Parts: sequence; C-alpha cells; structure tokens
Amino acid sequence: MSDASRSCFTEAHFCVMPTGTQSNVYGMSHYTTHASNSKSTCEKVLMACLNGDITLFEYALSDSNEPKPENNLFRAPYISENSEIVSLDSFTKLSAATGQSVIVLGITFINNIGQGASGFTAIYTAPLRLETPFYRSMEMVTDKGLPAAMEGIPCQITHAQIFKHGVSSTVFLVSTTCPKVHLFKEKLGKSSESTYKESSVGKYFSELQRETESSIYFMDILYYEDNKYRLTCTGTEQGKITFFMIDVAENAILKVSESIGFGPVTSVVMFSDEPDVPIPEYLLPLYDHVSADGERREEPTIHVLICHALEVASIYRDIKKNGLEDQIVLKSSYNYDSVLCGCIADVDFDGLNEIILGTFGQKILAYKFDSSAPKEEATYLLWEHSLQYPIHSLIAVDLTGDGVKDLSVLSMRGLHILQKDINKAAGLVSERLTDLQNSFKKLELIEADHSNESLPRPLN
Repeated sequence: MSDASRSCFTEAHFCVMPTGTQSNVYGMSHYTTHASNSKSTCEKVLMACLNGDITLFEYALSDSNEPKPENNLFRAPYISENSEIVSLDSFTKLSAATGQSVIVLGITFINNIGQGASGFTAIYTAPLRLETPFYRSMEMVTDKGLPAAMEGIPCQITHAQIFKHGVSSTVFLVSTTCPKVHLFKEKLGKSSESTYKESSVGKYFSELQRETESSIYFMDILYYEDNKYRLTCTGTEQGKITFFMIDVAENAILKVSESIGFGPVTSVVMFSDEPDVPIPEYLLPLYDHVSADGERREEPTIHVLICHALEVASIYRDIKKNGLEDQIVLKSSYNYDSVLCGCIADVDFDGLNEIILGTFGQKILAYKFDSSAPKEEATYLLWEHSLQYPIHSLIAVDLTGDGVKDLSVLSMRGLHILQKDINKAAGLVSERLTDLQNSFKKLELIEADHSNESLPRPLN
C-alpha cells in the first residue's frame, strides 16, 4: 500500500457487543455534553444491539488526569426480551421545567418478532449530571408514559428543528414501512411536565407528508439562510432520491428534484465544503468571508452524499442551485461490497471536508472532494482503512474534548474508536500558530501603511 493510501487513524479502543447479538445501520447515535472539569465540550456515543441492550461509550478522566475509555451497558424501560431495537437517536437540551441540561433519547423497536411484528417508538428523558449516569434516572416522556404504537415497521429515527414565531424546538421524525413518516413533538403539561406526543408531520414538514411508493430509509434535513429555507433529502428502499427546498415560514415546497437509483439507499448526508467550526473573535480580521460578528458573508454551497446498497456511492453538487442534476461518482466505492454508511469530516486538517464511507467489505474509504473541479477531477481516493467486520455506521466526533475529531465506527461486532496521532496534531497546531503570528504581523504593517497614507503631507 502506498503512503498516499494509508489511513491517518489508528484503532484506539474496541467495545465488543454482547455475545450472540449485533447492530444495524441505524444502531449508533451521539450527543454533546461538557467535558469533565472543563469548559470545553465532548461527545458521547450510544450503541444499540438488536437484543435491546444499549452501550454508552465515553472518555472519563483518570486519577492522573488522562482520558480513559469507559463503556456501560444498560437497558431502556419497556424494551422487553421479546423486543428488537431497530434504531435510536439522541440530543441534549435545556429542560423547560427545570432549566437544567437533559438528554432526550428516542428508540424504535418491534415486538412479536417475525410474522405479525408491531412497531413502537419510545422517548425518554434524563438529567445530565456528572455524578449520576443518565440511564439510571431515565423517565418515559411519551404520551401516557407508554411507547407509541405505529403502523408498519420503523426504520430511521432522527431529530430536526421546527420554528414557530422565531422560537425553535426539536422533534423526532420516524420513517416506517407503511410507508409513512411520524412526528413526535414535546408538549408541556400544566405542571410543566414534558411529554412527547405524535403530531401531524405535514403541519411542520409538508415535504414528508407526500405519498411515496416505498419506505424512506434515510432522510437528512438542513436549514439555510438564517432558517428562511429548509433543505430536505430522502432516500427510499427502492433507490429513489428526492430533494426538496422549502419556504419555512409558509411550509411551502419551492423546489423538488428526483433521481432514480437501483437498490436501497443506505445513507443520505448533506454537507458544505468547509467544516462548520466557530471562528474565535481575535481571528476574524484574517477572514474576508466572515463579518465582524462571526457570521458568513455568503451562505455555503450545499452538496449531498448518497450511498446505495447495490450501486456506487455518489455526490450531488450544489443541490440548492442544481437539484439532483450534477452527480459525481465516488470511483472504487463499489469494490468492497455494499456501501452501508457515510459521514463528512476534515480528516487531514486542510480546512476542507472529506467524504468517508463504510462498506460491508470491512473497509473505510476516505475521498478528497473539490466541488469546483471538473467532474473527472472532483474526487479521488485519499486512503483506506481495514477492519475485521462489516461496517454499519460512521460518526466523526470529539470524544475526549481535545478539539480533534475521532472516528466512531459501528461494525457488526462492536464499536471501534479510531484516533489520530495527537503528537502530529500538536505539531500542526504549532505550525498554524506560527503562521497566524506572521499573518497578524503582515496585517499590522498594512494597517500602519494605510494610517500613514491618511496623514496630511507637509507643505514645501
């Protein structure tokens, strides 16, 4: 293998699943919380097994102040031995009742596995306290404290924002094999107790109430131009991709674009060229595309990554402008069996996002992407990384709170944590700080020249 094709990650930890079970493409989620004894944030990963067990993976500080991996197995209420978890999703927010941080966990599962199986959605909430793991104080917050029954078998569960009178709230969306999308929205009772009740999906997402010929397997939702527009992309069991552009205030569909593929869609991810990283205030003078208050002067260009079980993975460029007309194929992505998942991250620290794919053939593939290049030159394989098991899901997350994203990989047998060489990352930080110093010096010289030019010239 050439130097150009070697992965920049090494496997730092492996959390094996309980014997006799496995997960699926919907079986991993993550949420953000504050790192121990720090103002920085870190992320924690949840892994669901089909048998109903859930593992929380996190890094905690040891006595020597070093991050050490911890994984804790728990079982959510109402998930019986005869249940099978299909998907899970999670997010954190401030409780309307207490004002404290809580985690909200959504789980879909089926009972009576086999013929006559029925689908359910269960939603839980728990306070986030350093001294008490959240799963020890989980409470049901679905309607009447019981899982909500649904027609059909559940597929993906994901959360999205809705806006009313300028105020945002988070809802769960669940796709099923009916085919139909269900929406669960938080409602506060008279005692400020929180419950999540099913509400009309069309009231908030007009694009998701449309009839589809087959089940939506994956969907991704992104807001644009200060939440004026919503971009929604869905992929179905039969391979159909649909992109919508929505006027948020009117909940009206402004644009629809479709593409017909072959075989089930296994991942839908919208992304921009650059990572969405806040720029510190003292660096703003160095960025022409960012205003004094840290906001971008121009909206980023949005692309979408589509993975198919029976086809090569591809990218559709600038979907807001082109819809699903400008397709770029990720060459060689079909060489390792089905592509089951994908994520977006800057893995080489060049300030631009790369595309990362996970395959049933036990390979992780990373692609460079230049959105402005001709189609034939827009992507190339950067590196590949081998695991021992088929790969079901990928998430790029900062698990230790050090600012460097790790790659969380859910395989058929467990959770793999891939990390970069922290010494190389530290060396790069040192180089970038030196570059910043030089940039500020140049900026000071330019400002000094401008100041001198503005002074009145002496009379002869």
